[in-house]
Amino acid sequence: MTDGPAGNAPRPGRPTATVRRSGTAQQGASQLRILAISGSLRQDSFNTRLLRALPPLAPEGMEIEFFDGLGEVPLYNQDLDVADCPEPVRRLRTAIAEADGLIIASPEYNGSIPGVLKNAIDWASRPMATSALLGKCVVTMVATPGRGLGRNALTDLGRVLHGCHAFVISGPWVHLSEAPAKMEDAEGEDGEATTVLTDPMTRRLVDIQLTSLQQAVKEEAGRHAVVPLLPFIQPRR
Repeated sequence: MTDGPAGNAPRPGRPTATVRRSGTAQQGASQLRILAISGSLRQDSFNTRLLRALPPLAPEGMEIEFFDGLGEVPLYNQDLDVADCPEPVRRLRTAIAEADGLIIASPEYNGSIPGVLKNAIDWASRPMATSALLGKCVVTMVATPGRGLGRNALTDLGRVLHGCHAFVISGPWVHLSEAPAKMEDAEGEDGEATTVLTDPMTRRLVDIQLTSLQQAVKEEAGRHAVVPLLPFIQPRR
């Protein structure tokens, strides 16, 4: 596993799912709202800390919000996938649907993505014709305490999202190896705990990925990911 020695332990006293704003971007009609999701539930997750480090590095006109509630989403069950679906699922779907784009940072567990993240994607991808992930532009990242892991998680996450007809930004990806040596904890302007990326190459890759995400959203690149699905979801004439 790549997200730290404590594994995937749930955060103690985890609050009700919320979408938290970074508090660093100015509000405006043209502001892009990007939702950041960590694939780990661990309180001091390297991937969650990586996401916290992104707002100061975001391009002008981008606001990054954080979804805090993956641990509340139940295991996917089609019997529950009805109009009156579980409230944590509704919050997840709404948060993704209302965002202009996504950033997902995932650890690698046993050579792939964590079950909690795959479960969230399964819920968000339903129902297919109105999926919150349809045409959504997504940046994927991974943070790991070691050197050799993380690539499988990036590959599998991209493959799963592609199967959901999301538009995944291509590499070079942010693959933060030896994460403890490349991040420092700090206090944000709002007094909340945050993280600072100290590695110049990682900061450069973040800039490339977030700028590419901004461009993809503005150019509606996500529509290309949906084209193969249109014959199945559009009414026949």
